[in-house]
Amino acid sequence: MASTSNPSFIRELRARAFTVVELLVAVSVLTLIVLVLYGMFDQVQKALRGNVAQVDVLEGGRAAMQLLSGEMEQMEAANVPLGTNLYVGLSAVPYQQALLDTNRVNALDEIFFLSHLNKSWFGTGYRVLLANSNGIATGLADRGVGTLCRYTVKSNDPDFPNATEPPRSNLFLQVMLPILNRSNNLANYQPVLDGVLHFRVRAFDTNGFLMVSNIYPNVKIITNVFFQSPPTTETQYSFTNSALPAYLEVEMAVLDPHVLEKYRGFPNPIVGSNYLARQAGAVHLFQQRIPVRTAK
Repeated sequence: MASTSNPSFIRELRARAFTVVELLVAVSVLTLIVLVLYGMFDQVQKALRGNVAQVDVLEGGRAAMQLLSGEMEQMEAANVPLGTNLYVGLSAVPYQQALLDTNRVNALDEIFFLSHLNKSWFGTGYRVLLANSNGIATGLADRGVGTLCRYTVKSNDPDFPNATEPPRSNLFLQVMLPILNRSNNLANYQPVLDGVLHFRVRAFDTNGFLMVSNIYPNVKIITNVFFQSPPTTETQYSFTNSALPAYLEVEMAVLDPHVLEKYRGFPNPIVGSNYLARQAGAVHLFQQRIPVRTAK
């Protein structure tokens, strides 16, 4: 028996089917929707990671400032002739970071101070150092950014050093000498906060004036001028005998982790410094004025 086909039924089936062009358009639209959704998801993930990193930086900066203020306000004068109660100096040459209308000077100070607790004297130092992958300090952060580190040495009251004793019994030398007893003394410093590119400490007298001239007894002040554009002026302090400032103002700037990681990936220090100088928007600045309770 010969089969017959219904032309009207075939035309109806053809009318209900999709053409190749329609299928391509549908696939293209679906692909575009998927790409847009993936882009939005990626941006949300980046924003979330950025917020988490920013929170970590802010929490780390606040914790470091709290540690600094808690220790610095308890510093005490030893009343030892020529003995160092407080020392503040530069550990690296300041550099300028470009802003929209001016340049901001980033400086890396180092600080040493004495404190007394439970019949023992403590010499404590803070420095911004370069640290390896194990967190061990290997040198000063001469490239402009490093890890804020802390080191303290204890001495009992009967053994408390003075200026005439050998270096091994002098707290200032034990803490601040980079090389001590032919070994790397910087390796004794413990990391506090990574990504620090600005750490400045300034002293103020009892009237609230910045101490910039040698008019105070037992205080030696050195002004360093670096001929940049414009010139940069930084101050170095050395308080001896019974002298201490009434206040210390601490400024600290911390770099965003992703910028810090990219900066450390540059093998050339000059290229890294140029990149760092243009990252002012990725810097978080902390500032606090700390009263010295035992100052007279």
